[in-house]
Amino acid sequence: MQRLRQDSFERIKFDDSHSMNLHTRPLGPSRSVAVFIHGLNGSGYSTWKAWPQCVFDGYGDSPPMDVAIYDYPSFLRAALRLRRGADIDVQAEQLAEHLRVLSNEYEEIFLIAHSLGGLVAEAAVTIYLERLLSRDEGCIPVSPIAAMFMMASPLKGTGKALFLLSFFRDVRQLRLLSQRQARYADFFHSHVQIQCLATEGKYRFIVPRYAGVATHDVAVGPTSATDGLPRDQRQYFTGTHFSVVKPTGPSAPQHAWILQCIKNVQEARIQWHRSAKQKQLASVLEELPSSDFFVTQFEGEYRDADWDVIYNRVRNESSTSYVEVVDCAHVKPGIKVDLRIVVNRSSGVMAGDDASKKVVFDAIDAVEIGIATSAGVCSVGKGYTEAISEVRKWLPSEQVKNIYVDGADDEAEIVPLLKKWIDALVHRNPRWQSARPQKRLLQLSYDAYEEEER
Repeated sequence: MQRLRQDSFERIKFDDSHSMNLHTRPLGPSRSVAVFIHGLNGSGYSTWKAWPQCVFDGYGDSPPMDVAIYDYPSFLRAALRLRRGADIDVQAEQLAEHLRVLSNEYEEIFLIAHSLGGLVAEAAVTIYLERLLSRDEGCIPVSPIAAMFMMASPLKGTGKALFLLSFFRDVRQLRLLSQRQARYADFFHSHVQIQCLATEGKYRFIVPRYAGVATHDVAVGPTSATDGLPRDQRQYFTGTHFSVVKPTGPSAPQHAWILQCIKNVQEARIQWHRSAKQKQLASVLEELPSSDFFVTQFEGEYRDADWDVIYNRVRNESSTSYVEVVDCAHVKPGIKVDLRIVVNRSSGVMAGDDASKKVVFDAIDAVEIGIATSAGVCSVGKGYTEAISEVRKWLPSEQVKNIYVDGADDEAEIVPLLKKWIDALVHRNPRWQSARPQKRLLQLSYDAYEEEER
């Protein structure tokens, strides 16, 4: 790796002994680095034009980031060196080693890959994570690999490769149903949570993946470019297979999209690190049934990253030195949930959507059979008043005291609502009141939810 300390971004020629150029500032590395991996027949700098410089300089309220450019010969560039294209396995091993070195210096590594580079990146991250597992079975889900941006990458192969010479081994890797692609895809499917949610799921690692799709791409179709990725982590840009990775400046849609995604990931990573800490304390909580911890659970009509972030932020802010508000995923099975939180859209409630109904009825069932003490249902969006009335019709009258129903115009208004629910429940629960009689557990205030109990 060739390290370059620069006040302003300047391209430096790669030499035979270095496949990566790392651009940092004279004061030293920042907390984050963006790694650019070009595609078939591309090159370290020309593939991206001004994009690495935009990242290096920062834009708006997004701070500057260090930039690493990975370069490898492929297709015709490899032929000029009398090679039959790039050996993907070799390039993946090499990139994985670079990631290992970078992980010792940076808290966050964002990979931005184009076309074949997406497959190289996927293979390299697989190798990197597999080695983490082999070295430490107790490694936490939040690795330095923060996110992957796959720009016009054939995640499921491309039939267009059939028209290219099979002499080139890197071209063969682009074809449909490549065995190597399947192996790396299987690893992600089995071990990696690719959705950017503040609540970690069942997977061993968390590495959100995003897809950038060119609307006029004749090389990689949208189905292959977005294979297996969440809908809200796909973005379509006007352009070709090659222009999609050549933004004209810092305000270009590609760059603005990636900056916003990075902010979302950084917000979620704060929650993941806290969750990892809570898991380390989980064994203590399991053994102390009278401990001051409060168990919550979140459900939505679908997994919305913004709702997830809000839920975890409120949960964490409600925790104090006297009481820990933990998600149900962090305690042993069988411990009753104190508050099950349901968020759905007002429009879905009024339209009678099955998904919107299901999360509400599941919460009602949880209270009725005793696996949850109480539940709160929040409908979000214009017309939430009508949605509240509709949800109340779904409730059995004998359980109304244990189920809160309210609404909010937008995501920002969800925050005080969830705080009220948590505060009210902790305030009136005698177990927590007696545990710390001389100290307040949370910043409590009288509200309408307490009135229902009187």
